[in-house]
Amino acid sequence: MKLTFLSFTLSLLTLAACQSTSQQENGSQATTATLHWTGEIAADGCGFEVEIDGKRYLPQNEDAIPEQFKQQESSQVQLEYEPLAEPIDRRCGMLPQPRVMDAIRVIAVTAS
Repeated sequence: MKLTFLSFTLSLLTLAACQSTSQQENGSQATTATLHWTGEIAADGCGFEVEIDGKRYLPQNEDAIPEQFKQQESSQVQLEYEPLAEPIDRRCGMLPQPRVMDAIRVIAVTAS
């Protein structure tokens, strides 16, 4: 009995530790994320990509990400966002094919 309770408790703690995204009152989500800066779109870059739990997204509104995050190729941040139903089809850089990725709308970004 004691061993079963201990196993259940450890499983529950492990599951809780893996949940890095939290739901906010306004319906948005908050999480720790990595911003990847690939360069200005006008200069053959592809702007920002946002990595959440190992998956990359394109932000619909890159202008919501402060300029300070363009100083490094990647930055750990606290991110508040909304997932979007439709992917983004962005043509950028020297890529001949479109880059279609799942999309998010950025609400707030702060350095970790």
